[in-house]
Amino acid sequence: MDEVIIEGLSLKAVIGVHDWERAFAQRLAADVVMAVDTSAPAASDALGDAVDYAAIADRLRTVAEASECLLIERLAEQLAEAVLEVAAVDQVTLTLWKPGAVPAARNVGVRITRRRGAA
Repeated sequence: MDEVIIEGLSLKAVIGVHDWERAFAQRLAADVVMAVDTSAPAASDALGDAVDYAAIADRLRTVAEASECLLIERLAEQLAEAVLEVAAVDQVTLTLWKPGAVPAARNVGVRITRRRGAA
């Protein structure tokens, strides 16, 4: 399986368990690796045969902005579900970063992998 990748996608979301965290939308970042078959767009060179990563990025921003999750794990799950709504994507590995969550660390995040049709 081939991969289409979105790296370092900037997101904003109300997230966190503390009142001060929920007072404003925080900046997050996402890395998204989508397992797809790229043979059709490679052969046709037609955008209509390809995964529209710009549309996926827009969808992820919309989902993040509408969410009010307490935990980064829940938001990562919602984002992965949104990616799997794209018929061409068989699997997604999504890393969601919450910079500044731990002052002594450059980043804190969660990485999940979800497959279409998996229970």
